Amino acid sequence: MNAKPLWLLFSDIHFGSRDLDRVIRTANWIASLPQSHQRITRAVICGDLLTTRASQPTHVLSACYRFLNKLVEAVPHVDIILGNHDLAYRLDYTTSALEALSINRLAPFVTLHTQMGYHEWDGRKVFVMPFREDQSQIIKAIHDLDPKNAANTVGFGHLAINRAITQRYTVNSETGKPGFSVRYPGLTGVGGFAPLARTFTGHFHSHQTILQDDKQDGNLRGSITYIGAPLQLTWADVFDSDRGVILLDPETLENDLVCNPHAVGYVTADAQDIISGHIDEKHVRDKHVMITGKLSRYAYVSAREILVNLGARSVRDWRPLEPQWQPQEKGLGKTMLPADVQNLPKIKSMNPPAETEDVKHSDPRHPSNISPPSPTAAQIERKPIDLSEATGEYVASLSLGPTLENKRELLTAVGKRLVNIGSSSRDKLSDTFKYQDILNLSTSLVIPSNESSRIFSAQPVSIEITNFLGVQGSLQLQFERHFQPGMNFIVGKNGSGKSTIIEAIVWSQFGQCIRDGLGVNDVVNDVVGKDCHVRLTFDNGYSISRFRKHSKHNNRVIVEKDGVIQPQFEGPNSRSSQASINELLGMDFDTFIRTILLGNESTRSFLSASPLQRRQLTEAALGLEILDGCSETCNLMMSQVDEELGKKQSRLKEVTHTIQHLKGRVYQMVKTLKRLFSEAENLIDRLEREDEKHFRDLRINESRVKELRAELEREKLPDVEPELSNLRGNVSKARNEVGRLGELSKLAQARLSIDRKREAIKREIGAAAMQLERFESKVERLLEENETLEIPPPPANPNYKDARNMQELLQSIALTFRRVWTSVLKFINVEDKFSIRAREVERRWNDHVGTIASLNNTIGEIQNTITAIAGRVTDLSKDTSQRDVMSMTVKQASRVPAQLSGAIDELQRATSKHDQLQRQYEAQKQKRLQKQQNLERQEKGIDAAKQGWRVTLDRYHLMLAGKEKEIGTYKGHLQSDAESLFDLVRQAASLKEEAAEIHSHREIFAFWQSAFTRRQVAKATFRRYVTERHLGELNKLLGQILLVMYQDANYARNMTSGTLGALFRENEESEDHEAKQESTSVLEPSLSINPSLDYAKRSGGERKRVDLALFFALFMMAETRSSHMARYMLVDEAFDSLDITGQASVLKWCRWMTERLSYVFVITHSPNLVKLAEDESGADGGVGANVVTVRAGNKGTELVETPESIGGALPV
Repeated sequence: MNAKPLWLLFSDIHFGSRDLDRVIRTANWIASLPQSHQRITRAVICGDLLTTRASQPTHVLSACYRFLNKLVEAVPHVDIILGNHDLAYRLDYTTSALEALSINRLAPFVTLHTQMGYHEWDGRKVFVMPFREDQSQIIKAIHDLDPKNAANTVGFGHLAINRAITQRYTVNSETGKPGFSVRYPGLTGVGGFAPLARTFTGHFHSHQTILQDDKQDGNLRGSITYIGAPLQLTWADVFDSDRGVILLDPETLENDLVCNPHAVGYVTADAQDIISGHIDEKHVRDKHVMITGKLSRYAYVSAREILVNLGARSVRDWRPLEPQWQPQEKGLGKTMLPADVQNLPKIKSMNPPAETEDVKHSDPRHPSNISPPSPTAAQIERKPIDLSEATGEYVASLSLGPTLENKRELLTAVGKRLVNIGSSSRDKLSDTFKYQDILNLSTSLVIPSNESSRIFSAQPVSIEITNFLGVQGSLQLQFERHFQPGMNFIVGKNGSGKSTIIEAIVWSQFGQCIRDGLGVNDVVNDVVGKDCHVRLTFDNGYSISRFRKHSKHNNRVIVEKDGVIQPQFEGPNSRSSQASINELLGMDFDTFIRTILLGNESTRSFLSASPLQRRQLTEAALGLEILDGCSETCNLMMSQVDEELGKKQSRLKEVTHTIQHLKGRVYQMVKTLKRLFSEAENLIDRLEREDEKHFRDLRINESRVKELRAELEREKLPDVEPELSNLRGNVSKARNEVGRLGELSKLAQARLSIDRKREAIKREIGAAAMQLERFESKVERLLEENETLEIPPPPANPNYKDARNMQELLQSIALTFRRVWTSVLKFINVEDKFSIRAREVERRWNDHVGTIASLNNTIGEIQNTITAIAGRVTDLSKDTSQRDVMSMTVKQASRVPAQLSGAIDELQRATSKHDQLQRQYEAQKQKRLQKQQNLERQEKGIDAAKQGWRVTLDRYHLMLAGKEKEIGTYKGHLQSDAESLFDLVRQAASLKEEAAEIHSHREIFAFWQSAFTRRQVAKATFRRYVTERHLGELNKLLGQILLVMYQDANYARNMTSGTLGALFRENEESEDHEAKQESTSVLEPSLSINPSLDYAKRSGGERKRVDLALFFALFMMAETRSSHMARYMLVDEAFDSLDITGQASVLKWCRWMTERLSYVFVITHSPNLVKLAEDESGADGGVGANVVTVRAGNKGTELVETPESIGGALPV
């Protein structure tokens, strides 16, 4: 895909104040993607750039604008498709909240698509589908496309499709594991988009692809792909971490999801892992964290504090059943389309039916005398219940356990103090009182009275209604001017807007409407679509202004006192703001619609409510909201007690742990001391043994040294030096003699050698002479033969015989012979033919020649030998210092070897004797030296042993000193730890006593915490006690109101029986009998209708009377006892179904109510009721009323006073 052009798709980034830094980080990552994917040519934003339609802060708009600017710099073109959060007003698809970004200035690089349309982008046909509440318009536009073109068209939109995953994982609050998914139950299915090739959309935050029903094999044709939000934005996104942007190949329609590295912002963490320190800091740092597991308030607070210290961005409130944890019953809030909301009742509810609770019935009998109703309504005065007195009676009525039986007086006193504190302003309770002050009865508590400030006198003065429901424009009403004190009938046709004023009064105070099914933005007039505003002003100076989709105030609620804005009533969110307003008013919405607003539903709301709701409503009517303050005070005291008890227990645990640690340390130190003492004793034993061994060995060695020294002194060396000197002289003489004789021996040997050579030469000369003679004879024979051959003789050398030596002789013979032979050759060459004899002569002659040559060689060798002998003799004469070798006779020379041999023997004897004597001396000397060395070694060994022992002794002393020091250290530590242990044991005992005392204090506050609780418990709580105590008053009032409802007593007797009939019996007996007769109550102690009334068997009219009587009774009780003193009553078509007699009786009671109230507003479309009021207007005791007609005009709802018009709606 990277080699082809790509489109960058994303949606639902939701720029807003919450987590803006995370959104900016993700936006910067998206703007950087074109750098790593060079082929991105277009960016498509499928809706919801902003978080809400309301006006955004400047820094949010600035961040969004910078993001678009970066995106434009990186991508050639950006297309923005309108989302539901991008709208400025509902159903106004031309005015966008994005106009604040001045996107037009970025044209043509940025295009905002507010209308459905067919386009062509980069050669690909596309169909854009901005958000529409009525998605049938989109389906119709798709099916109007040419089928061939539609098959090649890609859709981009902001859609709500059936079966789409709106919450991928729900969370199990105990295990923290992801659960099942939640899907959207819409009317628009995926089939409506089948003509398109593919559709990519925003709106839901989970990335997913919905296939066509007939293409579940993975074929993406006609599928719808939700791009998903690029980061986690709400708790509904937890665990869903695969978030980012889509890179789409516009040619092949292949797409890849590129995950955002900054996507995860919501995580879960187990409470036990957090508290035990096993949580990874990186897992929670800069994240919104949901604490899971089995939680207690203490565990939650502890885990939350740890998470905050670890750098968590926020910690979710401890509400295990928040909508994001589990699926909601009815849709998805702002993401839900109105058409789909209407379809929701067809979906089976997942909520279980409301549980009913068995309530123990009591039957207190309260004497009640039936008195005329008119004085009853007029004589009821504001008389608060004395709860302080009731606390003592309540404690006295209980059977307490053994631990609390002896504390009844303390329980009563603490209860009274809690009631007194609870009566004060709650915003002063946080640090004013401590639980010790409440328990210390010897001191008095200074509790400022705050009763007057707790009563809100709700006397309406004026109301201003702007663009609210049917009112188009602005409508200002002054109650004293436009309404008549007393009865005011508001009449009109169905749909004319009769309930607008009542709805405005209720909505301005509580932000909710009476009718069901209205969304938070549905109160805004549909025509105008913005600037909805209702301002309600009371005569006590307070005014409440509520805005919706207002161009200036957005969705604010402003509370003013005498024209000055009270900022303390504006909380961080709408819920906290409304809670503050409820506390100011002294009433919440549910109580208001059950006690002040009389409608078709409210008449049955008391009896149809759960037991807990009935009891809460009764408490509100009796003015027992003070018990909420008491409960809050008690909870605060319990928190203080638990905190201190926790500190004590924690301290006790620490001290106990320290005691155990110290006990272990003491035990270990005792063991260590025993070991050290044992090691020291072992060291001493070893020292003694080694000392004994050392001195024993030392004595032995010293004894041997003495012996060696004595032995050396006894054994002295003999004096052999004179003898050795004499022997050395003899040896020297013998050596000189041997040298002399050796020289003579060399001369003798040379003399004898010369003689032997001479004799040999003589023999050789003799042999040569003999051979010469033979040669001469042969020569003579040859000569003779020569003569025979007639060879001329060579000239003879007459002097050859006189040759000086044999060499010359031989040379002469050879020369003669050569001449003879030359002559022979000449002769032979002369002859032509050779004879045999001549050849024989030649052979013999050759032999003679060879013999002569041999003889010549022999004579040469002899001559050389003689020469060599002469040279040796010459050398010998030189070696013998010019002695005349030849002067020594042979006899003398022959005696020299014998003399030399004798001299050598004498030298050997002298040397042997000298050597033997020397060896004996050296052996004795060596032996003495050895003994001396042994002695020195022994002495050195003794010195080394002494030195080693001193070192060993020092080492042992050091070891013993170390052991002693270590023993002393451990003794000191042991003594210190023992003292600390004794102190800690005393502290532990003291802490146990203090903890037990605090626990006993806790039992007291736990008793009152249980007594003040709103929960339905089996035992009788203080709330129930007080309620039942005043139930007789309520029953008495009910009986009086029922008397008015049944104006004809004879008719009542005939139509009623049982308890209800007993209310109308006349007194026919004596006064004594009447005094003994017990009155019959309408309401049981469980606040249900007395079974003897047979309520279920009564007709609708009779039940209506009982319902109306209950409402009026509660209203009167609330008006006199509640902290919200309403000076008006609202009646919305509550008794139109009664007959004429019933309507007349109700109107009569309403007229009596006007004696205490300023206004009674009655909405009706019954002409009989108005006619009845007109007929009786002049009669004695008649109703009398102001009739206001409501009609639907051209400019919205118009109100007309008969005969004078109050004023219509102003034009927009």
